[in-house]
Amino acid sequence: MTLIYFATNRKPNRQNNPDDFGSEFSADGLANLRFGKAQVSGRNFDQIVVEVAHENLEARRPVRGSDEIFAEVQERAKTEALDTVVLIHGFNTSFKSALQSAAKLEKLLTDRNPMDTGEPLKLMVVLFSWPSDGSLLISSSEQAKKTIAYKNDRVDAAASGVAFARAFLKLADFITDTPDGDRCHEKIHLVAHSMGNYVLRHALQEIRRQLSAQEPRMFNQILMMAADEDDDAFGLDYKLQLLAHLTRRTSVYFNRGDLALWASDTLKGNPARLGSDGPLHPRDLPRNVYPIDCTEVIAKTLRSSEHEYYLLSQRILADMRRVLREEIPDEIAGRKYISETNRYRLLLDASAPQQR
Repeated sequence: MTLIYFATNRKPNRQNNPDDFGSEFSADGLANLRFGKAQVSGRNFDQIVVEVAHENLEARRPVRGSDEIFAEVQERAKTEALDTVVLIHGFNTSFKSALQSAAKLEKLLTDRNPMDTGEPLKLMVVLFSWPSDGSLLISSSEQAKKTIAYKNDRVDAAASGVAFARAFLKLADFITDTPDGDRCHEKIHLVAHSMGNYVLRHALQEIRRQLSAQEPRMFNQILMMAADEDDDAFGLDYKLQLLAHLTRRTSVYFNRGDLALWASDTLKGNPARLGSDGPLHPRDLPRNVYPIDCTEVIAKTLRSSEHEYYLLSQRILADMRRVLREEIPDEIAGRKYISETNRYRLLLDASAPQQR
């Protein structure tokens, strides 16, 4: 059984004691958040029990669900020496399937990996789930309908940036208000998949809008997996140029054969995608951003068009684990550095000394 914490701006299935959330925004506004936790079990992570944190904002001393969940996460992190991974899922994802992905990611990162001889990670996953109802599938008969669904998800992802920024700032305030002696000093990381990276872009812009000072460095590592984001995003301040301020390092994983991102690029009118081609100007990246080309590994071990490889490839998971251990990028085994394009190419042999 895996315990997943969550924050969501989705509409609950009922007002009192909800146990699921739908594909629409909360009726109380785009940025309205509910916090809770879910027990996820079963061989296929398909047995899910959801518990939403109690709230009473009209009480003399308001009861906030975020305070309850943050306090529980902090206590577990302290007593069990756990790092925290925040996951933002992509499009075509229901609330419960997002919980399944979060539970699977936690198991894959914390279990022993045959391609990673290091100690298993000790961490827990906190899910941010936004309203998503688009589709990855493409067919000639339904292409127009699916294009509309995808575009709706894109609009919802942009709007959900406000909610993620609100959760981020709530967490920053919670940490700041916690006395030094009670504060947890374990690390917080972020994994964003597919269109979750578009949520991240708009969250960054909302954080910038609300803060007069520089954005707080909340995350140690940000892992951008198959990012459905423009390939020029790191070169523009209204996209992701300032993301480097939020984190110690950012790793951008991409697959040149990614079918979903090819469709986003070719059929749905977006510029070239960060998750299929890597950054447009790799030599002009901030010094703490590292592109990682997974194309060869995916082509030889999965379908070359795979989009959810971060949950399917033990080889890529081995690299992710080394990143989350905060190994120095220039020393991580199983990579080849390509100086002309300032990127790492993932090698099939995870134990091979890094080539340069």
